[in-house]
Amino acid sequence: MNSYYHVFLLLFFHSNLMKADTLNYVQKHVEVLLSKTGSCYMTPLPQECSSVLNDFADYASNFTKCSILNARPIRICENCIDHYLSFRNKYQELLSTVVNGTSCKSIFMSCDRLDAILEYHDNILSIWDKGHCDACYNWSTDVPKLSNETIHFIELFNGTMACINNTHIDPSLNDTQVICDNCMKSYLKLDNYYKTLSADAIGVDSICMDIVDSMNATRSIWSKTLNCCRIRKTPEVIFLVCTGVISLLPIFYYLVLRYFSPIRDLPNVLKQSRFKQTILRSLGRSN
Repeated sequence: MNSYYHVFLLLFFHSNLMKADTLNYVQKHVEVLLSKTGSCYMTPLPQECSSVLNDFADYASNFTKCSILNARPIRICENCIDHYLSFRNKYQELLSTVVNGTSCKSIFMSCDRLDAILEYHDNILSIWDKGHCDACYNWSTDVPKLSNETIHFIELFNGTMACINNTHIDPSLNDTQVICDNCMKSYLKLDNYYKTLSADAIGVDSICMDIVDSMNATRSIWSKTLNCCRIRKTPEVIFLVCTGVISLLPIFYYLVLRYFSPIRDLPNVLKQSRFKQTILRSLGRSN
């Protein structure tokens, strides 16, 4: 009887040890999976997908930094094109990569309400599209290059700014008329060419934002800083006099009618209104 009792105890302790070993193995395996994939995921992510996602995050960060550093003056389209292309191509790779029948897109995107990856992609793309940066380049080649229009504008812009910066004036007089005279031809050539880039002569909806910002800055320097547009300004006195004369015309017109109209010399019978004549006739009939 004692032998059966000892055998039973031995089997009981052995089974408990096996259960403990199994639980420890499962727990360690789960910890390894969670360390690789994060909580709530029980299967490891494909290494290829994780690598593409990591590169995508780096390219998104690089473009974001570049766009912030080139925000003023705006040179995002010209200076951040390489970061944008890397970001765009890596996003397409993220969408198209399939590992063992599993799409990386199905793992990282449209899985929750936040959808952070898609949100970051759309935000970066909106900056590029809002600046009409595609209009700066010729996309007919494998690698986009600055269009001929953009190159020509940059040449005219650099020439105008070089003329302004290289024309010396007397600091004591602070007379900028010399700059206006020397650089008028360059400025007008730049301004006229800019107007040809868009049908509305403003171009905020079609011209690359780098060009728009450069032209706005040049116009501000030309008109406000250098005051080169003063010859086209109309004195306010003339404007005020014209406004006063136009405002007095109606009063003058009614005064002329009141005191110099020929109707004052007509007989009283002609000046009586029809309403008054009707009343007089009705009174005459009643009598």
